[in-house]
Amino acid sequence: MAAHQLTRTAAAIAAAAILLGAAGCGGDDNPAFTKDVKQQMDAKGASRRAKVESLVHQGKLPPVALRVLHPNGTLNVNFIDGPDNDRDVVRSSPDGTSGKKLVFDLNQDGKIEQADRTITERDLYDATLGPE
Repeated sequence: MAAHQLTRTAAAIAAAAILLGAAGCGGDDNPAFTKDVKQQMDAKGASRRAKVESLVHQGKLPPVALRVLHPNGTLNVNFIDGPDNDRDVVRSSPDGTSGKKLVFDLNQDGKIEQADRTITERDLYDATLGPE
């Protein structure tokens, strides 16, 4: 009986600690929201977006690859919002959600192989990483 009461007390203390920790997140004093960190995140997002735009312009990625990014450069890996999360097949329409399956030489080897005939959101995201 005493062990059971001790277990419930420990569980209540743990739950309170989690709630207090969560309540402390996101405050103005949180270093994740400093001006410098925000500027660094914005710069990284802009750089990522510029890189993907350049790869699209060079023909190394299809235009729909821009959908992998939000306008601020943060990731949008699940842009199709289908049942398979980031494994949804990308289609040929500008938004990737309709039309025939997208066919593109993502690995730039000059051949359209089987893997290039069923491109998923994850495949497209991985291709946007490209060389640094």
